[in-house]
Amino acid sequence: MSKMLKYIAGTSLALLVASVTNAQEKAPYRLGTPAGILQDIRSQANRPHARLVSATELKIGAGAVLTGKVNTRRTDGRNMEAVIGEIENTPGSSFYLQVKDGEVTGNIILRSSKKGYKYYTDKTGTAYVKEVPLDSLLCIDYNKAPDGETAGRTAPANTSALGALALPELQSLPGANGVVLLDFDGQYVSGTLWNNGNPINAAPATLTDAQQQEVWELVSEDFRPFKLNVTNSEAVYNTYPANRRMRCIFTPTNTAAPGAGGVAYVGSFNWGNETPCWVFNGGVKGAGDAASHEVGHTFGLSHDGRTTPAEGYYAGQGNWAPIMGVGYYVPVVQWSKGEYANANQLEDDLAKIASSTYGIGYRTDDAGGSTGAAAALNVGSGGSVNTNGVIERTGDVDFYSFTTGGGAVSLNFATPTRQPNLDILATLYNSSGGVVASSNPTGLSASISTTLGAGTYYVSVTGTGYLDPVTTGYSNYGSLGSYAITGSIGSSAATAATVYKDCNYGGYAVALPVGSYTLSQLQARGVVNDDISSLKVASGYEAILYKDDNFGGEAYLFRGDFSCLVDLSLNGAPLNLNDWTSSIVIQPSTAKAAAARTTGTLQYIEKVSAGVAESKLGTTLNVSPNPFVNDVVVRTTATTKEGFLYVTVFALDGKTVLPAKRIVNGEKIDLSGVSKGVYLIKIFNGKDTEIRKIIKQ
Repeated sequence: MSKMLKYIAGTSLALLVASVTNAQEKAPYRLGTPAGILQDIRSQANRPHARLVSATELKIGAGAVLTGKVNTRRTDGRNMEAVIGEIENTPGSSFYLQVKDGEVTGNIILRSSKKGYKYYTDKTGTAYVKEVPLDSLLCIDYNKAPDGETAGRTAPANTSALGALALPELQSLPGANGVVLLDFDGQYVSGTLWNNGNPINAAPATLTDAQQQEVWELVSEDFRPFKLNVTNSEAVYNTYPANRRMRCIFTPTNTAAPGAGGVAYVGSFNWGNETPCWVFNGGVKGAGDAASHEVGHTFGLSHDGRTTPAEGYYAGQGNWAPIMGVGYYVPVVQWSKGEYANANQLEDDLAKIASSTYGIGYRTDDAGGSTGAAAALNVGSGGSVNTNGVIERTGDVDFYSFTTGGGAVSLNFATPTRQPNLDILATLYNSSGGVVASSNPTGLSASISTTLGAGTYYVSVTGTGYLDPVTTGYSNYGSLGSYAITGSIGSSAATAATVYKDCNYGGYAVALPVGSYTLSQLQARGVVNDDISSLKVASGYEAILYKDDNFGGEAYLFRGDFSCLVDLSLNGAPLNLNDWTSSIVIQPSTAKAAAARTTGTLQYIEKVSAGVAESKLGTTLNVSPNPFVNDVVVRTTATTKEGFLYVTVFALDGKTVLPAKRIVNGEKIDLSGVSKGVYLIKIFNGKDTEIRKIIKQ
């Protein structure tokens, strides 16, 4: 019988492997038994100066053979042999062949011709080699992040002087089933599949400590649904078995894949041979997205692209992109199963990562999925709420219960990280399971504000989608991850205004603390649409009444008490706002001077927004982008006093987050220091005032 492997003389061993250079035949080629291949490797390794002889058994069809130069050999002297090297006279090539415990694994990589071959053993114990798509073996052509994302500090010239990480030890899930090490401080790599088995001395990452922290947050959140510990600690990494860990090296040293943003071998998480994956991008977004992408490959995931137009990496739609595509350009990057139009494959990312192949699995559900199985909401002294959880599976719903003696309830739901994936939908139920209120999520966070009678209530949290997952948005499939519930339960919120059904403060009376109330939120408190006839506004506060739901249409600002909204006067003209209001904002007064006194009563009315026919500012005003990330730009074609606008930004609780500021029309307003959420921006052009709702993501 012909030998499968033959070595030639040289400074290092050389391996002969078979290939079809003009691959028409895709059928696998039978190599023989793993025991025979194991013996071939050992016998040839012991004869380093043997002359080359024919090797017809290497053929995987009717074709030529490839001569491989072995750079690294591993053996345990018993049941394992592995050889790693490169194909002679073939730039960008490599090979890896291992026999261990009766299994043959490995691959041949031919980057220039974009061909790949895979070694495997079938159920009968027979070894084969088969031509496969190159990207099923290796992440190829994954571009670097845009220049704006690669900014970072320059790596020190003397890398040997670097000590331990300046950051504290970070762990996303101590004691998890597996671990991913984010290696930022440089690494000497040898004897792996990279660089054809030759060493790589990787320099430290070009990321500041603060950037490393945020990259850890991003990658941790992407893998939050799983029993996987994302860490920056070498000591933690070393506590895990070799087939349950992956090192991800952040470095500008791109020897493993010159010109790429990162690279990984597909399915390498459980190989157990310390083959790492790599990230060459700088910047939080570029490095973080690339890390999740490459670690995803190590769990066997393929690229998310499109068939039409033909592309290997999908850059997404709207504000969304798949992790296994390229997410550099959008804020929401999630796992995918190819729900978008013309997806090139429908792989279930979540199921593959959690499969028994890699031994990781999903996290344990931390709250029941019904009112009967609800966990207790953590309510502290004074009614403060602080509860954390994880939506770890598509469609998972977490229920929490609480009891109140009655009063105002204000709950906020958001991911406690700067890099969220979870788009939250929250719902409040009464003791019978009836819906009391539901969040109207714009952006990824959500909130519920209402007034409750005494009793037991339930609140649920789940992931939701946005727009059309086929063309403009995403479904709830990848809307997963951590959340925090904060706020207050009880009657501690002060009444800032009271609205009444009838004139002269008659009919029902509903007290409103500071906040923003859509029609559904008003109805949850007992206020009927177009039903308010009088109101009282406490000293130091103001109420903005909107004609339409969601703070749309005409709007008027009130300070003081108004016994009847029928007989009003504004600038000498009669005004009737009886049975008119559909949404309301209550906030601390924005007045700079005492309100005008009329007929001995402290009263003030101001028109702050108007419809198309009346507003000179509102109809020509553009506040964009909305939602925004860091900055908004205010533009108007209306006349401005001396060319300036005056802008103030308030939180919904009335707190000023940007004091009145004079800006040039079209000037960018920096709100990068403001937390994510919903705000009100007040714009004054010297004559007219407009208030708009803006959302920071």
